[in-house]
Amino acid sequence: MEDFISWFIHGIEPTKIMSRRIEATPKWFSRRQPQRLQPLPPALAQCASSPAFKKQFPEAAAAYLEKAKRGWKFLESAIARFGKDGAYQKITHYGDEFMHDDELAWAACELFIATGGAEYQTKLLEWLNPSDPSTRKWGWLRLYDAYGSAIRSYAFAARSGKLKREQLEPQLLEQCENEIIAAGEEQLKRAQACAYGTSFPEETKRARSAGWYFSGDAAFDLAVACQLDYPARNDPRPKMMEALLSNLNYEQGCNPVNVDFLTGLGWQRQREIVHQYAQNDRRALPLSGIPLGSIQGGFGWLDFYKKELGEITFPSDDSQTSPYPFYDRWGDSFNLTQEFVIPNQARSLGYLCWLMAQTSLKNQAWTFGAAQIVVQPKVKGDSGLTVALATPSLDLRLARIVWESATQAPAFGITFNLTPVKLGSTWVETECQLPDGRRLFAVTNLSAFSK
Repeated sequence: MEDFISWFIHGIEPTKIMSRRIEATPKWFSRRQPQRLQPLPPALAQCASSPAFKKQFPEAAAAYLEKAKRGWKFLESAIARFGKDGAYQKITHYGDEFMHDDELAWAACELFIATGGAEYQTKLLEWLNPSDPSTRKWGWLRLYDAYGSAIRSYAFAARSGKLKREQLEPQLLEQCENEIIAAGEEQLKRAQACAYGTSFPEETKRARSAGWYFSGDAAFDLAVACQLDYPARNDPRPKMMEALLSNLNYEQGCNPVNVDFLTGLGWQRQREIVHQYAQNDRRALPLSGIPLGSIQGGFGWLDFYKKELGEITFPSDDSQTSPYPFYDRWGDSFNLTQEFVIPNQARSLGYLCWLMAQTSLKNQAWTFGAAQIVVQPKVKGDSGLTVALATPSLDLRLARIVWESATQAPAFGITFNLTPVKLGSTWVETECQLPDGRRLFAVTNLSAFSK
């Protein structure tokens, strides 16, 4: 099972986890538990402080806040007993950029925003200094991990209606806003410096490597920076919007390899991705909506091939004089450096919703579309079958439809030709993407190949 620190990442219901652990006897907890628990209080408190969440789910919001307070008390007790550093223990080889210092700062921030309690802000002022390079990954990557969450939450606490501006500490507020602006400006400069418009950092280029780089993360930083106020004659937001769109376009296939790095979109779609469900279901294509790392340094290590795929690449990726062009590197292969986590997906959802809300589609009411797979009239002499997608209420002429079956590779088209491979039934699935973003799904089993 994943480390409990990942409940928010993997969608485990927070109420159940908090009730199991916070209400447990003290003996149940070991010295290492605080590291697992730290993300729970801020995430719960963040939900509980949301005006929209409180309006729609008042009982859940109250329960979340109560659990967040219990989690905070547990952390206070652990720190009092073992010390701030002594209460922490590294469990995995990743997620240890700032020990637990960033999660504690985020917890203090969210509980202050949710309650207005001065004791939380006092701890926040002690634990968070946005202008300190030690709050950035490698000393230069801003708004990383829980420090970034705390900075964004504090900067927008009053704008989101959670607190009054006078409740916020002016210096900390200014520092948070300045860090958000600096992050947006850096992503803008990176996009402008790249011929393809993606904000790939110069610091990473120097090392001639790439991994876990997502254009959507850069676009999110730009979208967040666009929410702040700027002087009328020195407003960078129009250029930031251009950089946001160029990052989006790069991810969506406007790149040297013509690959869409969001599953379920584009004409050129990656099939092999790092995703347990996608690796074990019956389909060749992965499920839709998964962001993939947009730039990779080369083929990853595979159990069967080991390093062979990378070693047969010409020119060599590692050549010191004329390596394989960096942005041209891509292979439809299992590559851990393309693996996403839910924060990557959540950031993309956030900025894309904001972008979509600026179009007329924001007023379009959701309309559910029913669809089914139908068999077309058989042509004389044809041993196969032709199927099509039928829906009574929607126009599919401009839709992009992809098909897949148990015996044939995925294919685009209004119709899908099934060629018999063996006797018996087979499954057929289709996914239809409408121009406005809505989707239709249909699946059926056909036994037409039976003699």
